[in-house]
Amino acid sequence: MIKSKKLVITAALCAFTAAISFAQEVSFENKLSSEIVNINITEDDTDSAFAGFENETSAEYSSDNLDFGLTLKFNLAKEDDDSFSIGSEDFIDDYFIEFRPIDLLGIGFHRGYSVAGSYLPCLDAEIEAANIGSDFGLFVRPIEGLVIAGGIDFISYFGRDGEKPLFNAGAEYTLGETVAFGAAVRNIASDDRSFGAYASFTGLENFTINAGFTYNGAIEDYNISGNLVNAALIYTNDPLSISADAVFAVGGDEDEANELYTAANVTYQITEPLSVNLYGYFTTDFDNDDSWCVGVNPSVDYQLTEHNTIGGGVFVNVMKSLKSISFPVYWKYAF
Repeated sequence: MIKSKKLVITAALCAFTAAISFAQEVSFENKLSSEIVNINITEDDTDSAFAGFENETSAEYSSDNLDFGLTLKFNLAKEDDDSFSIGSEDFIDDYFIEFRPIDLLGIGFHRGYSVAGSYLPCLDAEIEAANIGSDFGLFVRPIEGLVIAGGIDFISYFGRDGEKPLFNAGAEYTLGETVAFGAAVRNIASDDRSFGAYASFTGLENFTINAGFTYNGAIEDYNISGNLVNAALIYTNDPLSISADAVFAVGGDEDEANELYTAANVTYQITEPLSVNLYGYFTTDFDNDDSWCVGVNPSVDYQLTEHNTIGGGVFVNVMKSLKSISFPVYWKYAF
């Protein structure tokens, strides 16, 4: 496993170095972050613990015939025996390659492609079931604005009893700069297949509206699962940005899962380098009155130079039986 990961890193770095010489678009970001200390408060006790550090590095290259990217993560953490660890099992957090031998066809390896309309701006992530990419996939672009994709995830077995190949497929169509819509099916041959249909509307100045439906979907970060209805609104008009999103589960087999996630985020650019931000979220399971959770995170970001940004704030989570407080800070270098 370690050897294979080293080979992936070496191959990616070699390709990235070669590509830079004729690159059309290259981006790089390194973010070092920490929550400083985690404080947990219950009716009986209050305890605190060092939150450790996490470093995330990502690089992407894009051209007419080739796209690829790599994301690496490692952390410094305090263990239960008061020792410290550095590194992570999943050092290679993500990677992808897509090359286009002809304009019509793209061949992708671990290439994700999320259908427009599935994006949740406050979560800064797409619904996982909206991904029409695969570990090995083909992307066909027969006309402008249309993408049709299909492929398989690894490891897929053919002809093995009790094992179904992991087929994925989907399509997205963008009409000018006004509307985009599409659908995705994952694990088509499996009993736990998922299906989603999504749309995004940008026809109103400064506004983006996303919406969709997912059969057998999940938002793991907030323990949401079932058949999901998602909606999001993004408003941007300098110096103010406002976003809101929500996911509602209308069915499913997970009795312990939450049924609602909703969040809002407001950012105001005070000066060119200085901005303030207020984020808040709410989750609950309507079948369990004690399952609710509210989180609030005011923060400040300051751009030191063209490539360097720092930020910090306080994150408060409130549940019926537990209150937690942390102090997230970060330094980011990007170009």
